[in-house]
Order: sequence, then C-alpha cells, then structure tokens
Amino acid sequence: MHVAVPRPVEVPSRRFGQYLLRSRLGSGGMAEVFLADAVDVRGQPFSVALKFMRKDVPAEAFADEADLMGLLEHPNLVQRLEVGEAFGRPFIAMELLVGGDLGGLMRALQQQRRPFPPGLAAHVGIEVLRGLAYFHQARTRSGRPLGLVHGDINPANIFFSGEGDVKVGDFGVAKAQGADIGPADGVAAGKLHYLSPEQTRGEPLTPASDVFAVGIVLHELLLGRHPFRRDTTDVKVVMNAIRAARLHLPDTLDRGLAAILRKALDPDVVSRYHTAGELAGALLTWSLDSGQDITRMDVRRWLADVLGLIG
Repeated sequence: MHVAVPRPVEVPSRRFGQYLLRSRLGSGGMAEVFLADAVDVRGQPFSVALKFMRKDVPAEAFADEADLMGLLEHPNLVQRLEVGEAFGRPFIAMELLVGGDLGGLMRALQQQRRPFPPGLAAHVGIEVLRGLAYFHQARTRSGRPLGLVHGDINPANIFFSGEGDVKVGDFGVAKAQGADIGPADGVAAGKLHYLSPEQTRGEPLTPASDVFAVGIVLHELLLGRHPFRRDTTDVKVVMNAIRAARLHLPDTLDRGLAAILRKALDPDVVSRYHTAGELAGALLTWSLDSGQDITRMDVRRWLADVLGLIG
C-alpha cells in the first residue's frame, strides 16, 4: 500500500468564487477542507466547509464523491450544499460542523486527561451506524440498489454539529457494487489502521467491513487505545495484526460492551455483525439496560464542556 504525503492545495487567492477562504480545517491523502464564508441570496452571511481534491487525484474520484453526496440525504451523513468550479478548480461546498471531528475530540480529552464516557461512546457508535445503515441501503433515483460500502470509517471522518448531531462524512473511497463508483477491485483504499481483514486481502467489501471499522473506533473510545496498532511503519505487520484481530480486553471493561467488541471485531465475516443495524441494536440494548441512554442534548452539553463551544 502506497501512503502519499499530503501536499497543499493551491488556490489563486483567498476568494474562491463566491466564497472567502478563512482557514484550513483539515487535510488527507485525497483532499483538503477549508473554512469559507459567503453571503446568501437574502444578504445573510453563512459559513461552509469547502473541499478541494488534490491535483493528482483522478477527476472521476471527485465526481463520484460529489454525485454520491447529492444523492444521499440523511441526518447522520454530512450534507452537500453545492458543487462548483472557480479558477479552473472544482469544489464541493458542505455543511459546516462546528464540533469538529471525532479525532480532534479524542485528542482534546487526552490533553485534559479525561476518559471517553462509555454511554457517549455507545451513542456515537449508534449514530454512526444509523448513517451507515442508510448508506448501505441507498438506491439510485430509479430505485436500483447501489450496494454502497463506505470503506473509510475512522475518527477523522466522524463529525459533530454544534447541536450534538453525529455525522459520517468523506465518501471519497466509497465502493458501489451496483455502479461504477469507487476504487478498482482489489485496492485497499481506506486508512490503513481502520481496514477490515477482508480489505487488507483485496476481497470484495460488504457492510460488515464498515462494521469492523466501527468496532475499531469503539475500542479506541472505550479503552483509549487502538486494538491493532503496532510500533512500526511496516504495512505488512499492521495488516497481519488486523487479519489476526486478537483482542486483549481488560477485566474492568463492562462485560456487555466486551461481548459487543468481540463480535464487531471478529476477523471472520460470518461470525461478525453482518449489518450496521445488528451492531446498532446491540449497542442500543446495552445503553437502555445500563441506564446510559444518551440524548442529543447530552452530547451538545458535553461538546460545550470539552471543546468550549458556546450555545
């Protein structure tokens, strides 16, 4: 697997079409995202997240993601506002999520030496899985199943609104079995440490592949560490650890959550939760039975506390 070093996206000026670039929100191997301001038709100012694909990324990949975002509409998926082009550069304007991504939230908690509460971890998992369940079942406008798999679930692609919503974003490597969308067969295109065992082998992906990635994220939230990370840059070592998927769960972890993690992270697809709904159901049952059923308002208050958000 080749890991590309991100390069800055060049823009001709701070103004890009109708948008005024303010700052860079994040970057990855395929794109960079900027905070940008604009004015709507009523003269009211608003802010967006403006995504630019890197110059070396095939135009088809950009078009695929833009088309998917236009087709999909769900409260737990990042919404596309506009697709456009200015100064010869295409862009996607997306809703701005002021709570940032889960990775940033995890780092803030680590700096504050605070754990991720189990009830909130389960809630984040459930909300991500709601979005994935819709994603996996998405159809074309004519009703044909797309057979979508996200393929890149990781903390950097899970976002929070200031109102406490949890949303999945970045559909740049999503694979559609029912359409010519996504990476070529046999290509492991997601972030290395969040690949499923079948992804590392170049096998066809299923919703259970995304379930495995959600299991990794849950493990990080509940235990503060990645289950398969190794102190090496050797890709093969990391892939072998993912394929073996040996878990070392402490006795202090709630038994119900431990059982959920073991099933979500089973290297055998047949033994794993098959769908987002199955894993979400297990997490919801645990939340209700443990009295830790978290609400959107709880998340909003918690984000305000951890990140200092106002409102």
